[in-house]
Amino acid sequence: MSTNWDVIIVGAGSAGIPAAIFAGRRGARVLLVEADNRIGGTLHWSSGQISAAGTRVQKELGIEDSAQEHYDDAQRIVGGGIDPVLGRLAIDNAADTLDWLMNNGFELDPSTPTAGLAHEPYRTRRYCWGVNKAISILDVLRPLLMTEVDRGSVDLRLETTFTGVVRGDGGAVTGITVRTKDGAEETHRTSNVVLTTGGYAASPELWAKLTPHAPLRSHCNPFARGDGIVAAQAIGAKVDGGERFLCTFAGVMDDPADPLSTMLCLQLAPQLRVPWEIYVNTSGKRFVREDHASVDHREHALLAQDEMRMYIVFDEGIRQNAPPVDILHGREGMIERLGAHPSYLKAGTIAELAQQAGLDAATLEGTIARYNAAVDSGNDPEFGRQTMIRRIEKPPFHAISAVGCTVVSPGGITANGALQVIGTDGAPIPHLYAAGEILGFARLSGGGFVGGMSLMPAMTFGRLLGQSLLEWEGARDAAE
Repeated sequence: MSTNWDVIIVGAGSAGIPAAIFAGRRGARVLLVEADNRIGGTLHWSSGQISAAGTRVQKELGIEDSAQEHYDDAQRIVGGGIDPVLGRLAIDNAADTLDWLMNNGFELDPSTPTAGLAHEPYRTRRYCWGVNKAISILDVLRPLLMTEVDRGSVDLRLETTFTGVVRGDGGAVTGITVRTKDGAEETHRTSNVVLTTGGYAASPELWAKLTPHAPLRSHCNPFARGDGIVAAQAIGAKVDGGERFLCTFAGVMDDPADPLSTMLCLQLAPQLRVPWEIYVNTSGKRFVREDHASVDHREHALLAQDEMRMYIVFDEGIRQNAPPVDILHGREGMIERLGAHPSYLKAGTIAELAQQAGLDAATLEGTIARYNAAVDSGNDPEFGRQTMIRRIEKPPFHAISAVGCTVVSPGGITANGALQVIGTDGAPIPHLYAAGEILGFARLSGGGFVGGMSLMPAMTFGRLLGQSLLEWEGARDAAE
C-alpha cells in the first residue's frame, strides 16, 4: 500500500502534535504516525517544566526579561554548551509558544514562574509548569489536534510502527515505511518527513552504542527506543552528543536486573527536605556534601562514582523521626520495603548492612564513626556539611541503594536552523526534518540541565515547522 501526503510526522508527542496542528491549519494533508496506542509520548512521563522570556505572564507580574537574557543565562548554567543556532531558535520563539498555550487554556501552577527548583536556578523568574505538570500541556494540545483530525487535515495512525525512511534516486527523502498494528507493511510518500520520535533511553542496545561510558538506568517513555535516530543514521544523518551525559540525582531500581525499572521516588533536594542520612559510594565512603545546595554539584559527584551508585545510609532513629526520603512509598511503604526489597536494606549491625550492600565493613563503620563525631562537634571536616541532625547509631540500620539515572537521551541527530537533518557530509538531507528529543537533550541543555530547555524547545520547534518551515504546494502563508 502506498499513499501520498503533504507532510508526514513520525511521533505524536510534544513536538509532533504542534507540528501536525499548524501544518493542518495551513492546509496540509498530514499523516501523523505514533507507535503507542495514545498520543502524548513523553508528556505522560514528564514533570512538564518549561521556560520562556518576555512572556505575557512575566509582564503581568512586572518581571523584566528578554530572550537575550534567557539565552545568556542558560549558557551560563552549563558553561556555554548549548548549540548556539538551535538554542537561539528555541529561546527566541519560546514566549510565543507559552502565550499560545495560555491562549488555549493552559493554566500555570500559581507558584510559577520561578527562578528554579529542580535544576540550577536562573537569575530571572522564567521557569514554570502547569497545575497538572505535563498533562496540563497535553490537555491543551489534544483538543487542538483532534479538531484537525475531525476536519480531515490530519490522519492520526496509532499503534503504527515506523520502520524506515525512503530516499529517491537524487538522495532526497520521499517518504517512510511503517508496519500497522495488523502487521501490514505500508509505504507513504511525501516531500516533508518530520521525525519527532523522541530519544533512546528505553533502548539498552542503542544506549550502549551512543552513551557507552554510562550505565543505563532509565525512567522514561518505553517507546523512546531511538527508532528515528536509527532510521536517520541509516541514510547518512550525523548522530553525536551521546557522550555529554549527566545523571539525575538519583533513582531506585525496582528490579536491579532491569535498567528500565528505575523509579524517581526519592526527595534528595535539600531545599525541599533537609537530609538526615549520609550518602556513601561502593567503597563505603562519603563522596559529597549531602546538603550541598547545587544539584549540578551533587550530580557530577555521583557521575564520578563507580557504577554511578550510592547508598543512602540511616538508622532506626532517623527512620522514625525524619520526613521519609522515599516520597513515592512514604513512611509506611518504606517500612514494608526495608529488608524485603533488593534495593532497601535492613540489618542489625553496620557490619551486616555492609555485607548486604557488598561494602567493606570496616570502611563503612569508620565512615559512620567519623560522621557521628562531626554531629557531636557540629563540624564536618571532610565535606563541610551544615545540617547534621542526629547520629547514626540506633539499630536496625538501613540503606537504600540509589543510582544515577536518566529521563532523557543526551545524543541525537544533528539539525540546522531550519530544523533540516544534517548528514555526515555536513549538508542537509533534502525533505527530512527533526524536532524534540531526537535532536539530543544535550543540544539544548549542554552537558548539564537547564530548566525547561527540553520540553519547551520540542513544542516550539514543532510549532515552527508546522507554522512556517515546511513547504508544500498550496501551503498557506501562516497558520490561522
